[in-house]
Amino acid sequence: MARWFESCLRTPFLVLSWWYCERFNQVNLMRSVKIILGLAVFAILIFYTVGLFSSRYLRFMHEDTAYYSQVAHACDAIMQQHPLNFGGSTALSSNMMLLDTLKLSGRDPSLPEIIRALHPDRISVSANQVFINIPPERGGGFGLIWKHGDLETNNWVLQTGADGLIKTVYSERRP
Repeated sequence: MARWFESCLRTPFLVLSWWYCERFNQVNLMRSVKIILGLAVFAILIFYTVGLFSSRYLRFMHEDTAYYSQVAHACDAIMQQHPLNFGGSTALSSNMMLLDTLKLSGRDPSLPEIIRALHPDRISVSANQVFINIPPERGGGFGLIWKHGDLETNNWVLQTGADGLIKTVYSERRP
């Protein structure tokens, strides 16, 4: 008995108590440790995979065109609720101009539900665009912008920006 007890104490798992070693023989102990370690590694891999694929940016990018259309029309509603008719600008320097914008909190109750569901940090509204900043949850923060197309004024585009990559996810022609 004493020799068996000493072999339990020599195992690399000194955290285990004498009571545990006494109740189970060494084979069952090692099998239990392997099972527990295997389950722990499996749980870590599952947690990492779920966290990796459930970032806000990836969830947004996997939506369909109908969803993007709803987001774009919600941005239109924000511009209608908060019209900026003054169209002024502020000179920052001789070659830089800052167009007048209205800054809204992401928690503003007047925001459409589809926009609030994105959990934005802040929203900037100007006369011809809406910028929505969506902070990272665990990773994957990004920005959305609904604006006139760069080349055509009757084309509006919904673009995402993350990690320096700008992607157009929806566009709509208007008369």
